[in-house]
Amino acid sequence: MGKNIKMLKVYREVLKGNKYEIEKVIPNMYARNFYDIDFDRLREINIDNLIIDIDGTILPVDGMLVPEKLVRQMSILRENDFNIVLVSNNDMDRVVPIGKILDLKCLYKANKPLSECYDKALDILDANKDNVAMIGDQMLTDVYGANSYGIYSILVDPIDKKNNIGTYTNRCLQNSMEKYLKKKKIYEKRIG
Repeated sequence: MGKNIKMLKVYREVLKGNKYEIEKVIPNMYARNFYDIDFDRLREINIDNLIIDIDGTILPVDGMLVPEKLVRQMSILRENDFNIVLVSNNDMDRVVPIGKILDLKCLYKANKPLSECYDKALDILDANKDNVAMIGDQMLTDVYGANSYGIYSILVDPIDKKNNIGTYTNRCLQNSMEKYLKKKKIYEKRIG
């Protein structure tokens, strides 16, 4: 099954109240943005490997300008012995240059939320899923994929309001899911 079909099926099941699928879209941690993540807390729970989404999470969708603040943050994480891989459903021309600027390994055309993405990311990290966190801005790709695979999931708000056709569709679905989950008192974004 393709990633888009999988996401639509999950969305449908969440809105039908399927508890199993609802659990898979709720993150283990929420932070307003990438820079607000409590990395010390991750260390406390033995997480030292990070799978980090690019579009919407650390850079605006399709944006190629890498801010110095992001370069510094990635450098600090590496200095603190975090092993990092960047992942994106985008193509090589988008992902590889960002990986080079940030001096990080990367995985493009990752097919989040499918498990093959996480298989490849763990191979790159040379890690097992017990000490890995996935950081992303989308419940249907980043959070669902990580939770389904058994990886700690961290949801951040999108860094920018700009979207392409793929992220726009996912954001519409996510907004609808969040309203439903909040109305049912199942999930509301809370820091920590």
